[in-house]
Amino acid sequence: MRSLNSALTTIRRSPYQAMASVLLLAVTFYVAYTFSFFMLGANKVLQHFETRPQIIAFFELEAEADDVNAFAEQMRQKSYVSEVKVVTKEQALSIYQEENKDDPLLLELVTADILPASIEVSANSIESLQQVKADLEGLQNVDDVVYQEDIIASLSSWTASMRMIGIAAVILLSSISFLIILILIGIKAVHQKMAISIMRLIGATRWFVRRPFIVEGALYGILGSLLGWSATYASLIYATPWLNNFLGEISLLPIPIEVYLVQLSIGTTAGMLLGALAGYAAVQRLLKG
Repeated sequence: MRSLNSALTTIRRSPYQAMASVLLLAVTFYVAYTFSFFMLGANKVLQHFETRPQIIAFFELEAEADDVNAFAEQMRQKSYVSEVKVVTKEQALSIYQEENKDDPLLLELVTADILPASIEVSANSIESLQQVKADLEGLQNVDDVVYQEDIIASLSSWTASMRMIGIAAVILLSSISFLIILILIGIKAVHQKMAISIMRLIGATRWFVRRPFIVEGALYGILGSLLGWSATYASLIYATPWLNNFLGEISLLPIPIEVYLVQLSIGTTAGMLLGALAGYAAVQRLLKG
C-alpha cells in the first residue's frame, strides 16, 4: 500500500507525462484488441467457408442415380469429409427453374434429361479440399469438378497477411510504449537519485527502492489496457449494424461475453507486466554498485 501511495503521488506531480504514457499504451492496446477481434472474425469466416459445399462434381448425363448415390456414400466414409449432398437431375431442374423464373423462354428449352446430377462435398478444413477434389476427379462418370480454389486461396492469403501486419504493429507499438515508460520513470528516478542514495545508506533493500517505480509502471499498463479495451468495445458496438449487414449469413456477432472477459484479462495482465518491467529497468541503472 505504501508503494501504491508513493506511485500515485509521483503521478500527481507529473500528470501530463503520465497522461502521455497512458494514452500511448491505450493506442497500443486498442490496436492489439482490435487485431484480436479481427483475427477471431477472420477465423470464423474461414470456418464458415470450410463447412459449406466447396467442391461440386457433375456427372455425365448417362450416369445412373444408384451410382451417384453410391459415390456419395463412398465420399461420406472419408475422415476429412464433413458433409455430402446429392443433387438429382430433378432437383437440378428445380434449381434452374428458380434461378430463371423470370425468363419463360429459357424454362421451355430445358428438361431434367439434359441436366447432370451432382454431389456437393464439404471438407473438415481448407487443407483437405485438395484431397477431396482429387477423390472426386477419380470417380467414374464424373464429367467436371468445380472448386473455387482461387477464392479460398485468396482468403487464406489475405488472412495470413493481415495476421502478420497486426502482429508487427502490436510489437512496434509495445516497444515504443515500453521505451516511453522507461524514459519517463527513468527521468523521475534520476530526480530522486539523492533520496535513493540516502535510502540505500540507511539500509533500504534494492526491492524496497524499486517497488514504487515498478508499481507506477504497472499502473500505466493497467490504465492503458482498460482505456484501449473500452475504445475497442465502443468501436465494435458502433460498427455492429454495418458488420451484420456486410457479413450477411455469416454468424459472427454478438461476441460471447466470455471472449471479452478473457481478452480483457490477458490484455490487462500483459499491460501490467509491460509497465512493471519498464519501471524495473528504469531504476536498475541507479542501483548498480
